[in-house]
Amino acid sequence: MSNRLKQWVVIFFFALISIIYWGCTQPSDVLVPISSSEVTLAPQLLPSNFPGMHYELWVANATDSASFGKFGYDSQTKQFLETSGAVRANGNRFNLDDNIYRFTKIFVSVEENADPDPSSPGPIMLIDDVTIPSNASVDLVFPLDELLWEATSRYNMETTSDSDIGGYNFDGYGLWFASYQRLNDSIQDTLSLDSFWLDSIYEEFSRDTNIVNLIGIADVNDIDSTPIFSVNSSIDTTRFFGVDSYTHKVVRYNRIVQYDSADAGDSILITIPSFDYSVGLMRRFVYDEFTQDSFALPDYTSYGWKYKGWVVSPYVNSALVGNITPPAWSTNTFSDSLIPGINGGLLTTGTFSRINNPDDTNPYAQSNRLPQFPGEDFLLFPSSWIGAGGLVPNGSGNSGTVFITLEPNNFVTDTTNFPLIAFTAHVPNSRADITGDEVIINMRNRTQTVDPRIGFPRIRVNITTF
Repeated sequence: MSNRLKQWVVIFFFALISIIYWGCTQPSDVLVPISSSEVTLAPQLLPSNFPGMHYELWVANATDSASFGKFGYDSQTKQFLETSGAVRANGNRFNLDDNIYRFTKIFVSVEENADPDPSSPGPIMLIDDVTIPSNASVDLVFPLDELLWEATSRYNMETTSDSDIGGYNFDGYGLWFASYQRLNDSIQDTLSLDSFWLDSIYEEFSRDTNIVNLIGIADVNDIDSTPIFSVNSSIDTTRFFGVDSYTHKVVRYNRIVQYDSADAGDSILITIPSFDYSVGLMRRFVYDEFTQDSFALPDYTSYGWKYKGWVVSPYVNSALVGNITPPAWSTNTFSDSLIPGINGGLLTTGTFSRINNPDDTNPYAQSNRLPQFPGEDFLLFPSSWIGAGGLVPNGSGNSGTVFITLEPNNFVTDTTNFPLIAFTAHVPNSRADITGDEVIINMRNRTQTVDPRIGFPRIRVNITTF
């Protein structure tokens, strides 16, 4: 072959290669449509799905949502399960025949096995934005987790519905998520408070004014259903007195310490003695004051969750009540149990959405002489349910745990807790710690997601598209 012919063969070969390359390659600014997406889940402290319930992975935008599928999880074996309980064939990989970047949120919901509305998500348990993982990690965490991690809670064990003002007879049978004080005060009684009944009285006075000659009837339906009179100041203190219509003639006294604050303020319970006073006499009284500073627990109503108070104790007969459902984290650290009394009986104080409002119900209280905060007086329990002395019998070495959980609105039982334990505190070892003129027991926040040994769950999400 001549040199000239060889040269033309080489030129033709390179031209052919160029045609093939440029004909099969798109410009870099032309995007290939995404037809399917796959996510891989790496959970941390994810609780096992509760019996009768499962998890479901979703994506959503302002107008649409799509499900990656339902799944169970075993926190002991770290395996993903089918809703039947079998090990999931695809493990922690989930697929969607759609472009995940068409959606703005990715989240895990909690669903009943007999789901009444399969096309809509249940309570949202873990959530994050849909982002390109190389730009920002996708970590599913409990909603408003930063606010929850900064929140706090306290409790006391004073009973109030037995009208034992500042007394110790049944301390240890009560559980209220507030601080407690036994205080003294006085008012100028011109109405013989122990004898007046259901007259609706409402009027305002400046701070620290003695209450005299309270005349003037006003509609108080927008404040409370009970009769009320008040001492009010727009810059400092508001006091509301309401008389309950049962034989103890108890006056409920609610004081907002900071008038311009959004907090609920104090809940103060007063019992007026059942004998008459002369008009104009200064009446002194002892009262129970329950207070909250800024506990700042977020309201999870819009996400489908509520709080629930509990106590687990060896002095409660577990055969007659419930048993605790433990969280995904270990309840023992070295020799110190994080949940003392975990094998004892479980009692609940009820559910609530706002820490500064009463909870849903108080079935075991003796009367409605109750602070306006979440809690319960366990005074109407059968004697076989709870030991003599209540939750803190006389002596030392007592063990038990007070805790607050977060519970989905579709939880399938009310005899045990959902395994998201947000706050815990040991029951005191001595009755001296639950009685007296001031009782404040601080609770530990257990909602962080940084420490993989204890806290709330987190799921790292890896995204692949096709």
